[in-house]
Amino acid sequence: MSKHMKQIDIAVIGGGAAGLAAATATYDSGVSNVVVFDREEAPGGILKQCIHNGFGLHRFKEELTGPEYAAREFAALTQRGIAYVPEATVFQMESVSEGTRLSVLSPINGFEQVLAHAVVLAMGSRERTRGALRIPGTRPAGIYTAGAAQHLINLQGIMPGKEVVMLGSGDIGLIVARRLAYEGAHVKAVFNRSHISSGLRRNIVQCLDDYGIPLKLLHTVTSIYGSRRLEAVGVSEVDKATKRAIPGTEQIIPCDTLLLAVGLIPENDLARQAGVTLDPKSHGALVDERYQTSLPGVFSCGNVLHIHDLVDFVSEEGEAAGRAAAAYLGAPSSDAPAADTTEVLPGAGVSYVVPQRLSAQPNGKIPLRFRVRDVYRDLTICVSADGREVKRFRRAVAVPAEMQTVRLDGALLAGARTVEVSVNAQHEPAVQHDAPSKQPASCAKDQEVR
Repeated sequence: MSKHMKQIDIAVIGGGAAGLAAATATYDSGVSNVVVFDREEAPGGILKQCIHNGFGLHRFKEELTGPEYAAREFAALTQRGIAYVPEATVFQMESVSEGTRLSVLSPINGFEQVLAHAVVLAMGSRERTRGALRIPGTRPAGIYTAGAAQHLINLQGIMPGKEVVMLGSGDIGLIVARRLAYEGAHVKAVFNRSHISSGLRRNIVQCLDDYGIPLKLLHTVTSIYGSRRLEAVGVSEVDKATKRAIPGTEQIIPCDTLLLAVGLIPENDLARQAGVTLDPKSHGALVDERYQTSLPGVFSCGNVLHIHDLVDFVSEEGEAAGRAAAAYLGAPSSDAPAADTTEVLPGAGVSYVVPQRLSAQPNGKIPLRFRVRDVYRDLTICVSADGREVKRFRRAVAVPAEMQTVRLDGALLAGARTVEVSVNAQHEPAVQHDAPSKQPASCAKDQEVR
């Protein structure tokens, strides 16, 4: 190790809700030599551009806008004197005998190598783009991700367009559709490839139905038209079973803007490069109940671990990972990932579960977070250990757009080789929203962490 290498106890990579909460939790756990590396100019991550309210009801017991929520979290950081480095890109992470070596580039410190005895990954997620969808056609201006459009409107005061078509019904997209309509744009429709929306029901009601914006399920964009600026898109019906566009069903819809709200991907390029084992189901790191990855002393939390629907739970997860990182410093050898851990598996009706493994003797209440595969009503969530049911939970309804959480006493799972989370329920028929529904907007206000 170079004598010029900077040493710190804990490095937090990412300055959004998860990273800020993790850093504060490490400090409150007795570790003061903590540094937050944030690639953005200001803290808060995506929260900075989410100017609508609805954040913080769980965490702060009051309704806040995104910037207000971020300011609360950053104030807790600054009150403790925790170091925050903006515009800092961590472009390499390597596990070494003394800990984890980070290569960091920032305007403040230039290039530096940092040796951290523990690392918390909190880099958030990125949006899927047109390239990921492979939509054929020309390459005109006027095609944006929903998050990029939100940044233009809310932070720069720029309208991306006036005649808008949206593909995908993620929560960011629904909220941006409402924002555009509020500013005078004509949002012609929101098209969704699946038979169910990927956005929360309350956002469909408050952002689409209340503004007369139709949601058309089982439709997708199959063509792009225009040279310098987008002129139209071709939209085709989708076969429910194969999810393929049905030939001969394409309709041409004139528009000057296409927004893509087709899902988020955990930002795990750095983790992948460092050799962290990833879960192909959640697209995040494979972690235990302490949020420790396959690399000793490296923890993961928030949207870089799996995609959340509420920012309050992102902060909760960040706190848990921060406390675990602090505890690791006390006994790193005994806290390293063990080979004889319990594997946590998604069962019937479940897409993924986090954490994906448990230590041999898990302590306290263990939260298992997961998403269901379809819309279910009057469901029973069953948790089994080595094929024997140990706990069941009843829910009135569960949808893929909403993350589910069950908490179990670790003693119920101790010593098991496998734990499985499954759903036993009736399917709730999906409703085609070709026109705004008449359901009143009586749900709680939207919350977004995308």
